[in-house]
Amino acid sequence: MIWIDGQLRGCDATVSIFDRGLLYGDGLFETMPIYAGRPFLLDDHLARLMRGVEALRIANAPSLEDWRAAVSALLDAERPDNASLRLWITRGVNTGSGLACAAATKPTWIAACLPARRYATRVYDEGMVLALSAREHAMPSQMPTASKHANYLASILAFDDAQAVGADEALLCNPRGHVCEGAFSNVFAVIDDVLVTPPLDEGPLAGTARARLLALAAAAGIAHAEAAIPLSRLADASELMISNALIGIAPVRRVLPVDPGDGADARDPAPNLHSPGPIARRLASEYAALVAAETGAAWPLLA
Repeated sequence: MIWIDGQLRGCDATVSIFDRGLLYGDGLFETMPIYAGRPFLLDDHLARLMRGVEALRIANAPSLEDWRAAVSALLDAERPDNASLRLWITRGVNTGSGLACAAATKPTWIAACLPARRYATRVYDEGMVLALSAREHAMPSQMPTASKHANYLASILAFDDAQAVGADEALLCNPRGHVCEGAFSNVFAVIDDVLVTPPLDEGPLAGTARARLLALAAAAGIAHAEAAIPLSRLADASELMISNALIGIAPVRRVLPVDPGDGADARDPAPNLHSPGPIARRLASEYAALVAAETGAAWPLLA
């Protein structure tokens, strides 16, 4: 079953070919895990979705209560155990022509249960390989980077570049030359014994797992900061890790450099990584306890 525009329908539900989500990527989405039948961090995701609706100025959008009712109806119909909950909203169907937002006054909004995303044991036990991207990440002045907007092409291409060289994820810097985020994840580094993640004014997504990990670090007495990370500082990092709602937290064992293209050897941007290091191990333990406390389930889900 799929909840679409206020009612449950079958999987053959459709949207118009003139929907602005399809035409322009004009919309937002949220994806979160369902553990033991309960969406994890649902309130956090709904809050970000509502902030995104405001940032994109989507008119006549469903309320927070509407979204809660949709999720409740969907869960009652599907009765999922371990799954992924996907929510998305577009500005709706263009009733005129061109880019004018006023041409769409009735948003399309959808909720669906999708298969659970499971990761290989090595992701957590050994760590992931990132590929430093030659592409620049946008700044908040260019688009609402803190929101999970549907215009995802930059991340798709960066991820495709990373896969082409055998990496698990990309690592993007912003125009300032500072580490920003991955194609599908937030980034944390341990530098001089401090857990550091880029602040939102550097361009990363306001990740739900990111926010919870910062709170867990504070509660555990781990020195932490939201601060700019010049790319050159990765050479001083003892640990690197990524986070998102589905993967939780995963260590990074290597960062592949950008190929200089002139036959020269590229310098390893993060040569001193421990994977998983002590802070990653501690945060993973705290995160598992959080999942257990809120859902009663064991984290992570493994393939």
